[in-house]
Amino acid sequence: MADSSYYQGDYISHPVLFELSHKYGVGGSDQMPLPARLDELREHIRREIRKELKIKAGAENLRLVATDRKALAHVATLVKQANNKLSELQVELQELESQIILTQGQPSSPQLNHCNGQDTPLSPMDSSSPSQEGLFTDLRLVSLEKQLNIELK
Repeated sequence: MADSSYYQGDYISHPVLFELSHKYGVGGSDQMPLPARLDELREHIRREIRKELKIKAGAENLRLVATDRKALAHVATLVKQANNKLSELQVELQELESQIILTQGQPSSPQLNHCNGQDTPLSPMDSSSPSQEGLFTDLRLVSLEKQLNIELK
């Protein structure tokens, strides 16, 4: 009974994480910190996107060599399904990215709100955060460039 209340609380506090984790079967352990679970889910969705891009590329190659109408219709269906799945995955990845950005400034668990034996609580926005934001945008830019290169192939 306590487990179901925990999962309900987890769903209420992070619905995107809960729904996508359930959808893709990426549970992660409950002891894993929230950022690690979000990163694991993000990598899983990226792998799914890469897989769909390969399927789409293969179907487009089949389109080039298909000669009869039946095969062309089947290939067109495959490409359409891959495009639909890709757009769905990209929307889910964007939702997850926004969830990651929202949770960056928040502590990963209620226990981290304590002062850690110091007079002042540790702020999530310390002096190193501007460089971390720059690093995050650089990593995001590299990721987007890789994705663009994959899509242009």
